[in-house]
Amino acid sequence: MKTVSVTIDGVDYKIVGDRNEAQIVKIAKYIDSKLSEIRNLAPNLGKVDSTILTSINIVDELFENRDKVGELEKELKSMKEGYSNTTEDVEKEFDSVLKKLEIAENKATESEKEIERLKSLIEEKEKEAIDKISSSIETKATDEEAEKKIKALEMKLKDMEKKVAVAESMATEFQNKAYNLQLNYEELKNKK
Repeated sequence: MKTVSVTIDGVDYKIVGDRNEAQIVKIAKYIDSKLSEIRNLAPNLGKVDSTILTSINIVDELFENRDKVGELEKELKSMKEGYSNTTEDVEKEFDSVLKKLEIAENKATESEKEIERLKSLIEEKEKEAIDKISSSIETKATDEEAEKKIKALEMKLKDMEKKVAVAESMATEFQNKAYNLQLNYEELKNKK
């Protein structure tokens, strides 16, 4: 137990307690300042009345702060419960994104196969068209028709190349989302 000398309202007191000296002095100064406030606001009050009013005000602050602490504890508890729900939601979203990524990768693979098939078909058709044109140059109309077919096939090739680019872009986007969700999941998991 420590004994600390303090002054409250001009009177010296010896306080005995387990708290450290700085804390006891801080409490005494706080009481002294509150007492001075009451005296300044109501100079006609007697010493006992101003002391009682100061005590009432300090206890009122104490109760108000206890209520705030209780509210904060409830809010903290609610946040902790929300945190566990959030973790479950992130895990579900992560699984969902992984499934979507797998589907997108499958579609990209299928698109690549389709592109290869179409490229082969285009090459075949181009050879056929060239063979037809070179073996029988009949009329200008036939040439124009062959050019139209070649252009149509080239347009199909370009269209398929665009589809491949879109599929690759989607796959990359899904991979990025899956990576970010995995990072968030690990971060939330580590905070548990």
